[in-house]
Amino acid sequence: MNETTFGALYCAQRKIDSKDYEKAVLNETLYPHAKLVAPIIRLLWPRHFVADHDFVQSVARLRRFREFFNESEDYAHHPENTGFSRVTLNLRVSSRRMRRLVREVLHPELTGLDPADDHSAAPFQNKKDEGLPGASKADSATGPA
Repeated sequence: MNETTFGALYCAQRKIDSKDYEKAVLNETLYPHAKLVAPIIRLLWPRHFVADHDFVQSVARLRRFREFFNESEDYAHHPENTGFSRVTLNLRVSSRRMRRLVREVLHPELTGLDPADDHSAAPFQNKKDEGLPGASKADSATGPA
């Protein structure tokens, strides 16, 4: 079992000092349009990114990927994670980007696999068999027994 935290691994892989961790992770996980307006938002609403900072700090302590989902759920229900700018305009951290980053850092051997399906189970049916519940094409070609 790996006893190194996500934060320590992230800093080692990126060759950055631990004091730069939070800023670097925020930069990687904020929605692209949120990065553009973040300096203005910080000036106008200094507490806007409190939930994001808490999320980044809690993720830093992770040792296993499966623990991420608890942190993500806490982030989704954070009291400061509300309002039109966060919910509708997505001026916040993307939990999907964070999940991919955590997976990439904690499990570098999985890097390069299809990122679109990194959170779901394999389907039980192939596309060609969608209309045949419980039967394959080979079964339907031979007819009933």
